[in-house]
Amino acid sequence: MHHALEIQEILLNIFGHCHFPSWDSAASDLPALARTCRGFKEPALDVLWEELVEASPIALCFPEASHHSQISSLGDEVRRFQVFITLCLMIEWGILRSYTRRIRSILDESDALDWESVGTFLNPPANEPLFPNLRHLCASQSTEIKIRHMLYMPFPSLTSLDVWTINKENLDSLQGSLESFSMLSPNIRSLSIYFCEQPHIDIMFSNLVSSYICRWRDLQSVDCGLVALDVDALAHLSRLPALTRLSCTPSATSPPSDSPIFFTNLHHLTLYSKFLGPISQLSTRVRLPAITHFTSFIYHHPSKQCFSSFLASVRTSVIGHTIQELKLKEEEGYDPLQEAAEAVDVMSILGFGDLQLFMAFSNLRRIYISLGWKVDLSDRELLTLASAWPHLEHLLINAEWGWNTPGGITPNGLLQLLGTCSSLSDIALVIDTRGYIEFPESPASLGLTMPPTFSIDVLDSTLAAESIPAIAAFLAGIAFHSALSFSASNGWFMDETDEMGRWYDAYNRSYDFLGY
Repeated sequence: MHHALEIQEILLNIFGHCHFPSWDSAASDLPALARTCRGFKEPALDVLWEELVEASPIALCFPEASHHSQISSLGDEVRRFQVFITLCLMIEWGILRSYTRRIRSILDESDALDWESVGTFLNPPANEPLFPNLRHLCASQSTEIKIRHMLYMPFPSLTSLDVWTINKENLDSLQGSLESFSMLSPNIRSLSIYFCEQPHIDIMFSNLVSSYICRWRDLQSVDCGLVALDVDALAHLSRLPALTRLSCTPSATSPPSDSPIFFTNLHHLTLYSKFLGPISQLSTRVRLPAITHFTSFIYHHPSKQCFSSFLASVRTSVIGHTIQELKLKEEEGYDPLQEAAEAVDVMSILGFGDLQLFMAFSNLRRIYISLGWKVDLSDRELLTLASAWPHLEHLLINAEWGWNTPGGITPNGLLQLLGTCSSLSDIALVIDTRGYIEFPESPASLGLTMPPTFSIDVLDSTLAAESIPAIAAFLAGIAFHSALSFSASNGWFMDETDEMGRWYDAYNRSYDFLGY
């Protein structure tokens, strides 16, 4: 055997390419490699057991008499899982631990193991936890009983915990589990708790944050998505010195507070809300001196006043010049009031005045704005806005909803935009091609330096047949200097239109100019 294959790091690298986290024997060569020779055994088993996408292989380490297969059904869903029925003997414990000590991640999405029987029958000797080196645990698509028993087990090396499908009915169980879990697994750095229900305020959960979750003083990331947190819970989280990422739903019923909440080291903040108002209210209360990424997801059309209040509140909370990414996205969802408004065509229009407050953030690199509004921005207005963002890399305006107006930035205006923002590499804007029939100058002739890759989505831009040759030459000029990715997505409304067909015709013709 070559001496290089005696180096563990090299073998681990090679074996990592021989395996996908699956217990389909046909999908992995590692069991055969582990049986090839002594030198291959340990690194092959390390890679094979590093991540479990289901926990049933644990049961396969025992004699068949120690467990049996059981089937349960919930509605149309049928689940098969392994249940332990006898106590683990010392010799069996040693064999099991020779495998489980290798596990770094458990993503038990299939509920393939009955964790109540694990806690009952697999009792480890003192100071020898079943998973001594586990780093990441995901209790996904779980029942309340399973989560409770998983969280009563010690994971001394665990740093990342994801808990899915918790609902209001089993919050009591989660609270009791986390009380002991925070002591059994004291090194959590990342915590994610996901609800399947709509956002709601639950005082018990806020108390859960204050009483138990904040015991993990080294928490760096807290993602509780659709879980609503009140001011008291946020105040406790702000005292975690290592916290750099937070995702939650701001409570719509929190009482007013005159004292600002400082998140000294928070870099990423993501907020979810049905309406934009609660996000604005929270933004006026928090102070984010180190924030770099501020993201908001809403589910209803905001009014002009709410949008202005949102931008003003962001300026209040972002007290430094650190913000690099600002994202506001309205998700598509059913709303009868919204449908009624659209039926009489009273959609708001996003214009220069609405976006002017963004110019206060001079270090912005990524801007994502997507609202169920029309958009009306001209060359001059877009260039004025961009003049405040010399480091801009991504500019996406209404990528999901489209602009629903005939205007936009002209091809020549786009070249000026690239000259103003030399790092710009990803745009979603409507291109105004009306009357555009003359072949354009190339970016190089204008002294522009294009980025290595450039992505352009023209959304619901219109394009007349007589403008296709000029647009093809324009796209070829960009593609000659940069790897071009082109799309005409038409927003949420993905039905193919004649306009989209003409745009893709122009894009295909651009290859003729490049000699392909």
